[in-house]
Amino acid sequence: MDKKPLVSFCLTTFKRQTYLRQTLESIRLQSYQYFEVIVSDNDPERSGESVFEHFDERFKYFPNEQNLGMKKSFNKSLERSSGKYIVMIADDDPVYPDMLETLIELKNQYPGYGMYMGGSNYFFTHPAIAKLCKMRVGTNSCLANEKIDTIRLFTPNEFLKNFFTLKIFPAYLWSCCMIKRQILIEKGGIPDYETPFLGDYAYLSVMGSHSGCAVINRALGHQTVHEQNFGRAQNEQLVRVAKNFIPYVADKINHVENWPEIEKSMRHFVASWLVTHLTFLSNYYIHFHPGEEVDLKPIEEQIFSLHFMKPYKKKYWLKSYSPVLHDFMLAVKQKIAN
Repeated sequence: MDKKPLVSFCLTTFKRQTYLRQTLESIRLQSYQYFEVIVSDNDPERSGESVFEHFDERFKYFPNEQNLGMKKSFNKSLERSSGKYIVMIADDDPVYPDMLETLIELKNQYPGYGMYMGGSNYFFTHPAIAKLCKMRVGTNSCLANEKIDTIRLFTPNEFLKNFFTLKIFPAYLWSCCMIKRQILIEKGGIPDYETPFLGDYAYLSVMGSHSGCAVINRALGHQTVHEQNFGRAQNEQLVRVAKNFIPYVADKINHVENWPEIEKSMRHFVASWLVTHLTFLSNYYIHFHPGEEVDLKPIEEQIFSLHFMKPYKKKYWLKSYSPVLHDFMLAVKQKIAN
């Protein structure tokens, strides 16, 4: 390549060659081809290197000398990249062929925003995990309940206000988002608050606080939900996200208008996510690890001792130990609200 590519895909990987190959193949199939791919391999034994035999010179492989952890390895990929725009992407979350073309058209139509974002899907590979999440095996949409290809434009304040209340999409995926490189550098790269939990949400909220976001209601990729996802065996890190996410992100975004309102929404979002994830884990261990001693109580005690989590303890108890009652109460509440 004689010139710098417009877009750099930045990945990190660790001993997941099959998923890595599938994701790289999804990038190769892009209808817009002026890109590079930077992969940092956290495996000192270079297990991901063989995957690159099947790809051209745009796909660049860099082994880390030691396992740096997910966040630091992502930032290594960012350091090694050269594109004007960056797409951070996990090694198991493929993008759709029109992803880059869609976001570049959005950028050309609405210049001046620092971030351009599309919607995503969940793709469940295991029926039992899908059932635990009240989803279907295969593809489940995370689009907004609006006409496909609806475009919405957000100032930083508007973006954050709608982001944490999940009014943009019911779930977000950073690989469906293109961000100006200079903003990523200015904001310190990938947010690192000692755990990958909620990494997409920290990243998108911090970057969106800079100069807003243009959003298109089209699925541009999917998050693969499988048996090897991060978050099933890192329970001690749940305490870190409970303690660290809010102060870290708040320090990066508290310059926006209506900050007290946005901070309140952020706290509610984090608390609700923790309740949902802890509930999922308690059911997951029963179904997938019967007979194994996985004690969540020490984690629960630490999390619900935090001041902002105390009001959510009852909700967690109901969801975990009396889900039928919880769902009934929620349905009644929603009916009254309507």
